[in-house]
Amino acid sequence: MTKEALPYIENPYLPETVDLGKEGITVLDGVIYSKTQDGVLRMDCLWDEAVEAEKRPAIVWIHGGGFTEERLTRKSRPEKRFLSLLRRGYLIASIDYRISQVRPFPSQIQDCKCAVRYLRANAEKLGVDPEKIGVWGESCGGQLAGLMAVSGGIEGFENVGGWEEVSSDIAAAVSWYGALDVMAFHRERMEVDDVYPKRFEIMYGGKPDAMDEMLLKASPLSYADRKIAPLLAMCSDGDNRISYTVNLEFCERSRKAGNFAEFVKVPNQEHGYFNGEEFDNLIFDFFDRYLKG
Repeated sequence: MTKEALPYIENPYLPETVDLGKEGITVLDGVIYSKTQDGVLRMDCLWDEAVEAEKRPAIVWIHGGGFTEERLTRKSRPEKRFLSLLRRGYLIASIDYRISQVRPFPSQIQDCKCAVRYLRANAEKLGVDPEKIGVWGESCGGQLAGLMAVSGGIEGFENVGGWEEVSSDIAAAVSWYGALDVMAFHRERMEVDDVYPKRFEIMYGGKPDAMDEMLLKASPLSYADRKIAPLLAMCSDGDNRISYTVNLEFCERSRKAGNFAEFVKVPNQEHGYFNGEEFDNLIFDFFDRYLKG
């Protein structure tokens, strides 16, 4: 249930769809991973039974939508890319999380962390390797992936929604056009987007000029000097929503702190799923290195 209607964001992409049944993919649809004060949260778990594995590395998919887009759900996902990963022996968990009309930030990162804890707590039942869990998110999901990469957790983001005795640490993260420097993104949107201030109030629960502390806490850049899980950040120089420059400082600072943080600039593409086999292979190889190696 939402508190108020928002201007609809024209979706710049169509979710990829694959006939998963025809492809022989096992799908556990709508698994409840958390029971919150606002209702239950669900994930779809996908894997390929034909790929034999005692323990599968797992990837949590976090969809985008600016924390507010009601039409994007766990079904909004790059299934063609998923299929390639499933054939390589991964389990993928595509999750719903609370949008900001239901409860503002930080509920979104709390939900993502709970999803990881659920997978780790139920690793034996699902056939998951509890030490090899990664995340992959797009747009605001990419921002969440950056926050998920911070090892040891962030005060106020942890242990909400269940499985509190289990770690939410991850082994690898991929951010597709996520704002890893939230303050830089915020300043840019305030200048060019007339709708953004109203959307911001719903996203973060307060007016823009009163929420600097929350923005800093929501920004992965604030933690770039800490230990983070290996991270691959991909942005395009043709994106009119997320400037690729909001990721550069994060990756540079994180590398100086001794972390692996690779930035890839995708040329001439818009805000949405990247096209190009070479970019897909970067993701596949990255996850293979850190979730299988």
